[in-house]
Amino acid sequence: MSLHPAQALVPGFPAAFLYADGSSVETLLTNIQGLLKVALENARLQEKQLQQERRELKMELYREREIRESLERQLTSELHSRVTIQRRLRKEKKAKRRLQEALQYECRRREQVEQALQHSHIVTHADNRQGAGLNVEVEHSGAPEENSTLQGKSYDILDNFMLPTLWEQFGDNPFLSQHDCAPVLKA
Repeated sequence: MSLHPAQALVPGFPAAFLYADGSSVETLLTNIQGLLKVALENARLQEKQLQQERRELKMELYREREIRESLERQLTSELHSRVTIQRRLRKEKKAKRRLQEALQYECRRREQVEQALQHSHIVTHADNRQGAGLNVEVEHSGAPEENSTLQGKSYDILDNFMLPTLWEQFGDNPFLSQHDCAPVLKA
């Protein structure tokens, strides 16, 4: 039996089932049944493939979500660390600025002390001990009467006790008397 060009078979369809027996209706039904079985198998395979692809896509989506959440946690942690580091940096800059200011203050103070030492009064023992000159600085605080009283007491202490002791110790050699800002001396 020959087929017309309009009756061409689907590629891959088994030709053995075609026209196996004399009844054309039965053969036609058998062929249809075979086509339906093949279509059903193909549909099942496609469904399995689709389900497998869905599972793989779900797993990939799940992995990507985990990666995204992990990256978000890292980003949050990094931002927190950055804020902490910026705070620490600000504190360190402020501390550095304070230390520099303190250092500058201490340098100025040291220069002042060195200048005061250079300009301090050197008391020397003259041949005539009665004529020895002495310059004493007294810090002015309180009422003027108190300062004059303090100055008088300071001169008495210097003249009667300190200078004779220093002359005994150093003789004719020069010596330096330094006011160390002790509370007793600032009275």
